[in-house]
Amino acid sequence: MRRFSIAIIAAVIALIAATAAGAGQRTRDVFTFSDPFDGEFDCGTFVATLSGHDDGRVTTWFNASGDPIKQIGQIKAIETDVNPITQKSIEVTTNLMVHVDFVAGTTTITGIRNLSTDPGAGVVVQHVGRVVTNADDEQIFLSGKFPEFEEGYMNDDFCAALS
Repeated sequence: MRRFSIAIIAAVIALIAATAAGAGQRTRDVFTFSDPFDGEFDCGTFVATLSGHDDGRVTTWFNASGDPIKQIGQIKAIETDVNPITQKSIEVTTNLMVHVDFVAGTTTITGIRNLSTDPGAGVVVQHVGRVVTNADDEQIFLSGKFPEFEEGYMNDDFCAALS
């Protein structure tokens, strides 16, 4: 009886594998990027400048019908922000993962969004943790410090570090 059960299980597994193969396969697309960037932001008493470089890799998975089902990206960046009046500068690093679940309609960002340390002063910008948003870009979970979801975070962190 035991040999018969193993044979039936093996036949069922073979049938499932054949059916899945006939239905199409998942595919994926991978792209990488490496870009310089620059800009400015208003700190009230001065307009700070920023310049940097980012690198990343994004993989998107598609179902058998060709619809995207998930996307995972890793982004790393280094940026220098400068107060043009005092010439004070900070170096900001980024190292984060972005997970998009197209089926559930969620985006999860984990890791270091922005981190800067000022010698002698310690951490002056710290945006780290995990945040989950829904398809309408509304926050549904937050752990850590992601002040982008609070008004005035530029003034609170970046501008204060450059003052």
